[in-house]
Amino acid sequence: MTQGRDGISLAHARALELMGVARRFSLVAAMLFIAALVAGTAGTSYAGSKKSSVSRDKPRLEDTVVISNYGAVFNGSLETFLAGVGASAGPKLFVHGSNTNLGASTGAAQDAVSSIDNEIAVGIPIDFFGRDTAGCGLFGEPTTPPGPFYGTGLVELFSAGANGNSSPDNMVCSPGFAFGYPNTTGIFLPNGVAFEDPYDGVNPGTDIMAVANLFPEVNGSWDCPATDEYATTCILGACAPPNPLLPPSATNPPGASLGTITEYNRWTFTPGLNDVVPFNNSPVSAINPLTLAPYTQNATIAGCLSLLAGPESLNYDQYGYLFVVNNAGALAAALAAAPRYVTVYAPGATTEDGSEFPVTLIGLTGPTAGDLIQPIGAAITTAEINEGDGLFEGDAVYVTDLGDKGNPPRIQVFDPFTNSDPVDYFFDGELLATISGPHTKLKAPEGIAIDASEDAMYVVNNENNALLMYTDFPTVFTSPPESFDIPPTLTISGPHSKLNLPVGVALPAFTPTPAPSSTSTTEAVRD
Repeated sequence: MTQGRDGISLAHARALELMGVARRFSLVAAMLFIAALVAGTAGTSYAGSKKSSVSRDKPRLEDTVVISNYGAVFNGSLETFLAGVGASAGPKLFVHGSNTNLGASTGAAQDAVSSIDNEIAVGIPIDFFGRDTAGCGLFGEPTTPPGPFYGTGLVELFSAGANGNSSPDNMVCSPGFAFGYPNTTGIFLPNGVAFEDPYDGVNPGTDIMAVANLFPEVNGSWDCPATDEYATTCILGACAPPNPLLPPSATNPPGASLGTITEYNRWTFTPGLNDVVPFNNSPVSAINPLTLAPYTQNATIAGCLSLLAGPESLNYDQYGYLFVVNNAGALAAALAAAPRYVTVYAPGATTEDGSEFPVTLIGLTGPTAGDLIQPIGAAITTAEINEGDGLFEGDAVYVTDLGDKGNPPRIQVFDPFTNSDPVDYFFDGELLATISGPHTKLKAPEGIAIDASEDAMYVVNNENNALLMYTDFPTVFTSPPESFDIPPTLTISGPHSKLNLPVGVALPAFTPTPAPSSTSTTEAVRD
């Protein structure tokens, strides 16, 4: 993509301009999805690369990476593999045990690593038996009053050197939600976490952590309150009920979304439990999908205009754009028909100021419609993309996809800031490549990460307990869409690895951008 001299690509600049127009327009496609949500409460080519080759005789791990394991039988864990180890390596650090809370019912979800000090964040979505030390379980349905009980799950942070049965440095959640206390943090089934690039200039002096919360159902925000006055307060097609002249009802449901994004400035945390409001808090009207009880939910990004649909995971690019993988269809059979897609939000987006409308939506409409089947994780890096008159640098987002019976597991690569949709007022994106085939060794790929130097891409296979490192992954796209059946340079697996249903892989994704010279075009790229 063409780069501007102010350090941001022209495509990103176009996205910001488009967002200003888009937030005030209705979305026909979104209405179809929202109605369903409320009702159901080719040839192989060489991988072009900018990287130097890595020896395949005795391949070694290029980076230190942290794996989150869902675990089996209350056995979730975090493990750290050091750079330089080989295929038979075990973890240098292995965090597990009762003090960690990682074995509380569901175990760990996806993880993230801060680019400032390598602090590790991880989500723990569900605690069925109140086993966590923060008191943010109970999650279940007792047979005796005063049930049913529903908790929120929690997010934990561990130091880079945490090992064994370590207690977390911080826990983020709101205790007592099961007993009627407010959900101050907005945490509710947290599945994905991410750290913003601390050098992007969006929130100077902070270390922003974002959380993808799978619940609740959000049915009202500041620009579309959950009131009977829809004729005057909800004029947008994406938010209004089918008949905006009538009050909402079972046959005339208001617009809604599923899940929220909450952000936090880590520097404000204190040791232990943090029951704190989100960064740029924007309270919304919500319904607990499990009890159907209405309440007020804190959030950073939420509401019908956000188009959130079961946020599974999330990640930032080097400019502060937030990429969110939505996969509501995987939550329940009633939502199986819900579309799966990636939404992208402008730097600093918040429902509070109306900037929650995505600048990009990949996989729902336009040329990328249907390109995602079961998306799970996403990683973003700088790629060289052919735009018709040469190669230009811009974002490429790599999305792990479980596939289905007719489609093998794969990684879909998209250009997120192209194909402006004149009807829906967001970018539809473009499919650049598909990484799939027997040589890839992909089996239920979930977490994905790309290092700051763009030398290696890491993927964890949930099905066969494996960490895959690719050093020949595509970053140059001359004639998209292309197909790549590339083998991993290194595979770490086996009993010694202690991998146990891995779901996340993370590393520091960003480094400081050097100051531009007076004679060069400024490009905000990773070192």
